[in-house]
Amino acid sequence: MFNRKELNKNWIFALADSSFSIEAIPNQKIKSGKWFTATVPGTIHTDLLSNNLIEDPFYSDNELKLNWITGCDWIYQTEFDFNNDTNNNVNLVFEGLDTICEIYLNNVILGDTDNMFLSCRYDIKGILKPSGNLLKLIFKSPVKYASEQEEKFGKLPVALNSSRVYIRKSQYSFGWDWGPSFPTSGIWRSVYLEDYTDSRIENFTFHTTKLKEDYAEVDVITEITGNQSNNVSLIISLSDEKNIYEKKIAIGNTTKYKTTFGIKNPKLWWPNGEGEQNLYLLTAKIIDDNKIVLNEVNKSVGIRKLELILNEEGESTFKFRINNRDIYCQGVNWIPADSFLPRITKEKYSELLSFAKQANMNIVRVWGGGIYEDDEFYSLCDRLGLLVWQDFMFACGSYPEHESFIENVKKEVVQNVLRLQYHPSLALWCGNNENEWIWYQEQKTSYKKMPGYKIYHSVIPEILNEIDPGRPYWPSSPFGNEEDPNSFDSGNNHQWDIWSRWIDYKSVVNDKSLFVTEFGFQGPANKSTFKKYLPEENRKIQDKVSEFHNKQVEGPERLIRFLAGHLPLNTGWSDFIYLAQLNQAIALKTCLEYWKFHSAKTNGSIIWQLNDCWPVTSWSLIDSELKPKLSYYLVKNVFAQHGICFVKNNEDFQIILQNVKTGNPNCKFKFNLFDTSSGSQIHEEIFQIKKENREHICYNVPQSVLPDDKNQILIASLLDEKNNILSRNYFINGEWKHKNLVSANIEFQLIKNNSSDCLKLTTDNIALFIDVQHPGADFSDRGFILLPGEEKFLNISFRSDEKINFDQLEINTLNNYLDKR
Repeated sequence: MFNRKELNKNWIFALADSSFSIEAIPNQKIKSGKWFTATVPGTIHTDLLSNNLIEDPFYSDNELKLNWITGCDWIYQTEFDFNNDTNNNVNLVFEGLDTICEIYLNNVILGDTDNMFLSCRYDIKGILKPSGNLLKLIFKSPVKYASEQEEKFGKLPVALNSSRVYIRKSQYSFGWDWGPSFPTSGIWRSVYLEDYTDSRIENFTFHTTKLKEDYAEVDVITEITGNQSNNVSLIISLSDEKNIYEKKIAIGNTTKYKTTFGIKNPKLWWPNGEGEQNLYLLTAKIIDDNKIVLNEVNKSVGIRKLELILNEEGESTFKFRINNRDIYCQGVNWIPADSFLPRITKEKYSELLSFAKQANMNIVRVWGGGIYEDDEFYSLCDRLGLLVWQDFMFACGSYPEHESFIENVKKEVVQNVLRLQYHPSLALWCGNNENEWIWYQEQKTSYKKMPGYKIYHSVIPEILNEIDPGRPYWPSSPFGNEEDPNSFDSGNNHQWDIWSRWIDYKSVVNDKSLFVTEFGFQGPANKSTFKKYLPEENRKIQDKVSEFHNKQVEGPERLIRFLAGHLPLNTGWSDFIYLAQLNQAIALKTCLEYWKFHSAKTNGSIIWQLNDCWPVTSWSLIDSELKPKLSYYLVKNVFAQHGICFVKNNEDFQIILQNVKTGNPNCKFKFNLFDTSSGSQIHEEIFQIKKENREHICYNVPQSVLPDDKNQILIASLLDEKNNILSRNYFINGEWKHKNLVSANIEFQLIKNNSSDCLKLTTDNIALFIDVQHPGADFSDRGFILLPGEEKFLNISFRSDEKINFDQLEINTLNNYLDKR
């Protein structure tokens, strides 16, 4: 039999007297031998916070006051009883310890850890007592350890904190250009006991090895550990709602068992927007002669074929082919969703990844400076149809190559690949983030001379060839076949000339990327988020604490520079947040439209970034309070199934409807030309869309209808038979800041119904980039255009059960800032 006993309860913690920075501790309650309650999973920072020993690390500039925490050593301990059969095998399992830790049970040292990405397992059968077992963990200072290793082996060329590369710990925790420096310690994942009689299922792998139109073959390789005996068997089954495939294997002296299933008319797994996310239940169980289940593991798997295409008809390319269909990848980069990892709940994962799906995305890149995410993350991606580009955890630097470090990395790679590889969403393994590119830029020599090179070009691929050979591997991002890893000529690109090198987003027309894996444009967090974390006296755009919540060097200056280039510059705090968010939105929209609709070479665009780990002005679409910024909604429109784009070549101007699959033969297309200074409509044309022309429709626009460079705007809309907007886009000549926009009187009405409440908006003049805000509610759309005679309905999500006062409703439009009369 197999039993698990959770050990997440009744933990306490205290300062260890070995701490070298005791004199820096500001709170006199914290001293060696003084115990406080701890939460597991958790971190030292969150435990100190929950005991009211520190203030909120995210508030104001409190980060600067908390550096002493990571310089200390900490002790965690708990007591537990064990009443099960001590004749069984008994293991103590830690799913994640962060990071430098010594482990004692009943004063016997079990071992030590130096890699937060590894789980660890100890045989404790001979140490256990029926009651009063004392489990003690001593966490050593991660910054002291990293500094000692750097001193021992030598300083390497590394972005940001140089010693971080010497410790196998989430690299962002040392601070990044969007996140604070909180190198945590603690039991960051679950801890439990496992006891079992005979064999145990260690892991299994799942591969689709053959895929035809009506047939698939899949291989399951199961690894068994423990006592092999003649009276146990392994049963592997694969099932969906209608069919079950099952095989029974006698367990012998070997540890690995391969099973092949032939599946007729398989139900395939597809990315979001391409088809259904069909999943099968894979079950592996060990039974004895009496058919008693000794151990059982269940996983959801998907049947699909995935290829990374790098060359086509003699030309370099970079694209994903799923089930023999080429797809355009549109998605986001993912960073850890909190500076304190145990606070990332299943609900937070679900909300953030659901935002990605709802924005019509089909890929998420797990960035290499974070963590290998929890199993729940990948299971959600399976269900939501989000492909996962998975970096290994190396970022922006050279890494050590001494023997003990390499051996540590090997264990990390094997363990995490075996943990994750069965997920159908997992599309690609990538060696690191930007290491080769940064080396090439800064050292001016071949990246093959870079310390750490062999990790990504030898160690990792050799392991993958053994345990996950069917999945694409890419050594780094960006990377290609050229001397410059970020060349347009092959591979994938990171486009950081725009924004980070002070180049404006309109220069995207010069980009020749085959696949864009990073690009972005900053925008502030939402006002309600900043109100929670910025003292009122600091709510000014050039306040020192306000700028502290932008971690990029000269990030605040870039916000002003690029805003001044396109939109009116207003330095009032609320106004600036709206306008800077709008500028981010238009920048992302411009780049995405170019790569998706205008570039013949680009096969994917992945935005930096979806989410934040704390309240900050950054490149994210969604802030740390899980509130989408204005940019999220414009991105959602670009990624939508129905697309409208404008093509201007010399004297020709066309409006192209892309991928118009409404399923409704009565949809129509119209475009309107408005004088923005008066609000009057100059021209309107309406076309009925014929069913046979639904894939790709082009409309030539007469020169007389084109907007001039003064105060005209062209609005193109795709409507269904009830005049609901399926897609809308706009075109102007010149910059918004030079336009004169008539004021728009927007009226609203609260409409109540049984399922939900909504807000109906109408306007007397063309209203541009409407943004509705309320301290007690969120609304289903932002940054939209509303024309006279139209009605816009916004679903309302209330933040509490209390009635809200609609006198507090704020409605912003670009018209408010450009009415020059």
